Amino acid sequence: MIEVTGLPDDPVTFFIIMFVAGLAAVAAAKLYGLFFMRWKTPFRVGDAMNVQHAKVVEWADGQGYVSAGGELWRATSKDALTPGDPVAILSVDGLLLKVKKDAR
Repeated sequence: MIEVTGLPDDPVTFFIIMFVAGLAAVAAAKLYGLFFMRWKTPFRVGDAMNVQHAKVVEWADGQGYVSAGGELWRATSKDALTPGDPVAILSVDGLLLKVKKDAR
């Protein structure tokens, strides 16, 4: 049998050391993601969103939600819309889209 030196013979102590080492590895991965990966994909809000078309998800009384760029956005329109309608994005005001019915 192969004997490894430097490791404790007690299974409880060995488990505790391995558990702490695992927590340290997870913490290191989280810190790496926190400090280095967040700049890889900037948030696209407002004019930087660069999406011209969307699809109505929920609508009532001139306002509702549309799906644009894989995200759910709050939207307003003067047109009568129903869920499933394609819409064109006229403008972006913060997190609110102004849309109109698209004739696609």
